[in-house]
Amino acid sequence: MTETNRFMEAEQYMESCLSLFLMNKIEQALKVVDKAIECDPNFAEAYNKKGDCFIRLGRIQEALECYLKSQELNPNIQNNYYDLGRTYLLLGDYDNSLKNFQKAYEMKPQEDIHAFIGKIYFDQNMIEEAKQSFENILGGDSKEPDSIKKELQAGSSNTMANYYYAQVLQKLGKEDEAKGFFNRIVEKYSRMVKSKPNLAEGYYYLGKCFYFMGDFEKAEENMKLAIQYDTDAITNHYSFDMFYSDAEAFASLAEIQAKMNKVSEAKENILKALSLEPENKKLQELKLKLGF
Repeated sequence: MTETNRFMEAEQYMESCLSLFLMNKIEQALKVVDKAIECDPNFAEAYNKKGDCFIRLGRIQEALECYLKSQELNPNIQNNYYDLGRTYLLLGDYDNSLKNFQKAYEMKPQEDIHAFIGKIYFDQNMIEEAKQSFENILGGDSKEPDSIKKELQAGSSNTMANYYYAQVLQKLGKEDEAKGFFNRIVEKYSRMVKSKPNLAEGYYYLGKCFYFMGDFEKAEENMKLAIQYDTDAITNHYSFDMFYSDAEAFASLAEIQAKMNKVSEAKENILKALSLEPENKKLQELKLKLGF
């Protein structure tokens, strides 16, 4: 086979991989992308997509290695820095996550990257820094009058920014303002699950928003649906650049049930979460916080 033919075959395998990935046939996509790499060992984009497959399967360290290999082969692919930022964030490596997101933003400014930077600050309890990052997206840093700022905020459709900005406001004691931003997320996902009733990610974020707003019955109902509609093929779920693992879904359900004094059910679900991710320090801390 000529070199040109090998490259063409690699591209064909890559196209098949993308189709399978979009159909959530992740294991099959992984096998096909390996064939693309076999045809062209320097195919940087194929290593990037292989990393995406590993992420969806919850194999985070292997995903990191793929993104680093893709970056090594072609340091000019902005998406590699973006994916490295997400992967380091999953691993709790905030320094490397921030560094890669900043590089991705430098290469191509994007609103969602700014939102990830805000999440990094939020996860580290750097509330003022997180607030500023989200307001940069939502229009809160505008020098226009307050009425114009509110119009800018109301017009932002960045789901992650709205979701975490609501939590920032809640931490600052601004409950009424926070509820307004949570309700945006509720409205968006309510429309989505109406058109796609088996959308696990939609129910998860509905459950989280209702939890934050104190409606624990609706929170439990939606979180149970998120778990019900999960598939064995997917371990990490993504929606509008936000992500959660199967373990986090069980942990969130445990938190909700603890608030409802459903002690035995809460204990059962936090133990399910830990069985999926036994080394997860956040889940270990939550188990202790819940008193189990």
